Amino acid sequence: MMFVSEFRFVLRDIPTEITVRLYRPLFAGQYVARCSHKLAIPGVNAPAAPSDDGAEPSEGRTLHNAVEELVSTYNAARSQGLAPSTSWLVPNTEFC
Repeated sequence: MMFVSEFRFVLRDIPTEITVRLYRPLFAGQYVARCSHKLAIPGVNAPAAPSDDGAEPSEGRTLHNAVEELVSTYNAARSQGLAPSTSWLVPNTEFC
């Protein structure tokens, strides 16, 4: 795998920075996103992963899907009236 790019952001009202790194296989295939944190919110389920639409692999699509997963879970918790907490973010021990 070859490192392609890195994107950093924060979720509203949670000051912890989240890093998403994108990698590309050396010869062919889908890009891979690795996130520095996961969201673990009691009573809130993570959204279903987007289905593969068969489109050409792209860096932008991979980044969008990785960020969307975190933002969707965060928004689901907010819509249930939960107050954001830094405890929602769990460091990803496999992040490198």
